[in-house]
Amino acid sequence: MKQASEKNRKNGCPGEEKCNLEDFRCETHELNDIKRTVAVLSGKGGVGKSLVTSLLGVMMRRKGYNIGILDADITGPSIPKVFGADDYRADTSEFGIYPARTQNDIKIMSINLLLEKNDAPVIWRGPLKDYIFLWGL
Repeated sequence: MKQASEKNRKNGCPGEEKCNLEDFRCETHELNDIKRTVAVLSGKGGVGKSLVTSLLGVMMRRKGYNIGILDADITGPSIPKVFGADDYRADTSEFGIYPARTQNDIKIMSINLLLEKNDAPVIWRGPLKDYIFLWGL
């Protein structure tokens, strides 16, 4: 049982030698420059998560912080709508996907920024929906 527990702890990091199992921090990609992460979440819909997220992002941007918002709501992404960025698209290059930038220079990423039409339905079926959450961790 102890072996399985130890194996599961190590599976969260890309390489055992890069991990500090004491505090769960791992080395990230060399192009990553994220210093802090704040999660706004709830198990219930319609409680104002997008409102709180957008207001917090704008407030922190006005204080001079570089802000990025990841809209992880795969059932109804609304962050681009809040920032008036419905028609924006994420940029891509050989290095990956780059978030759209709002008028006040907040970087946003949402599933609908990857679609050709922002109002196109996204249908998640079976294991794919579960995989999206594992991929994002």
